[in-house]
Amino acid sequence: MDRHRGIRVILVIILAFFAFFMVVEFAGWCYASLQVAHARTHGFYPTAEEAMRQFLEKNYIDITRIDILSAGPNSFDGSNPHVWYVIAEVRASRRADGFDFGENGCYAPGLFFLQTHEGWFQVAEGAFPVLLGHWMSDFGLAGPGQSTPSVDRFANRPTKICQSP
Repeated sequence: MDRHRGIRVILVIILAFFAFFMVVEFAGWCYASLQVAHARTHGFYPTAEEAMRQFLEKNYIDITRIDILSAGPNSFDGSNPHVWYVIAEVRASRRADGFDFGENGCYAPGLFFLQTHEGWFQVAEGAFPVLLGHWMSDFGLAGPGQSTPSVDRFANRPTKICQSP
């Protein structure tokens, strides 16, 4: 009788682990699908850089200059090529939300962008973009991406952001 009880305990543990795994996978599929559907309502962009420019144009007033300082995979080894981090330097008179702008009329936001088969969209850091990218890849929602940066991190740029006018 003891032997059968031990087998039942092992089977229950295996089933509980399997059920937990299925719940996590289902939650991941739901989250990724909802994020992509939400992005679809706001539109996709042909490149992460273009998505950044559009973000800046919507969120800053009287822009005089936009420079993309860095655009490439979030991972330095090129894995997850559909998850990019883009840093830009924008010079404008003010931010659209009314918050303080920064010195020299310059601000340098960095944002995550993910690629679907339809294009790139912006993802807030609090939305777990790396985990979202993983799930998008698992469920066939991720685009092919690009494992090499389109703009090397701060190539031929000063080490300090927003220094030159």
